Formats: sequence, structure tokens, C-alpha cells
Amino acid sequence: MQPIGFYLGTLARELHRLMNENLRDKGLSSAQIRVLGFLDCREERGETCIQEDIREYCNLRSSSVTSLIQTLEARGYIVRESERDARAKRVKLTQSGRDLAQECKRFIDRVDECLGKGFTPEEQLALQAFLQRATENLHQMEREQKE
Repeated sequence: MQPIGFYLGTLARELHRLMNENLRDKGLSSAQIRVLGFLDCREERGETCIQEDIREYCNLRSSSVTSLIQTLEARGYIVRESERDARAKRVKLTQSGRDLAQECKRFIDRVDECLGKGFTPEEQLALQAFLQRATENLHQMEREQKE
């Protein structure tokens, strides 16, 4: 039997490959899709979003988030609006960004349904909890290494 990380890494690579292949015609990476989905969820809940929120959610360096946002903005999927604090610009989806986020969400829902095949609802919930805990464990390890 392989280590847990082997299976998680294999699954992550397969998910990224599938996302990239199916959305290649949109010219988007899986990271860009994740940002659009995050913004769409926030807006559906009536919440605003600044670049720092995206950085925290995606667990990326600020420079990587800046690059993602600039690309999405140049393609007309998002806009940035100044808030009272000039350092914090609100990031919002355009209508084409919202439409694309919804299209991506439908695809992600199909992938999620495929991932859950053969699992009972209870097993799916347990798997989600296990994966969330494993992610938190790695974040804790990262924090401890920085100390």
C-alpha cells in the first residue's frame, strides 16, 4: 500500500488535468477557475471580496494572486473597484465572469458526482471530513516549520 500522500497527489493531478482539459477552450487554468468560483460564491452570499481574501482562500503568495487577478481582469471576467482604503480594492465578477463561473460550477458538480460514485452519503461526508482534517494537519505542520 502506498502512503496517503501518494493517493492524494495522484487524485489532485488527475483533477487538475481534467479541469484544464475540459476548460482549455476558455483559456483558463484551474487556479483561475478556483478564483472565479470563490468570487461567485461570495457574491451569491452578498459578501464583498478583496485580493487578500483570495490569497487566503487559495493559499497562494500575493504575487501569484496579483498575476491571476490581472489575467482575469484583462480577459474581462473581473473588475477591481477602489474602496475607502486605496490599498484594498474590491474584486467583483463581471457578467461574463459570473456566466463562466456558473459553467465551471456545473462541470465541477459533475466531477464531484463522479468522485462520490460507489460511496454512501455517510461515506462521502466522512471522506470530506478526513480530507479537511488532513489539509488542516498539513497547514499546522507548515506553521510549526515557520516557527
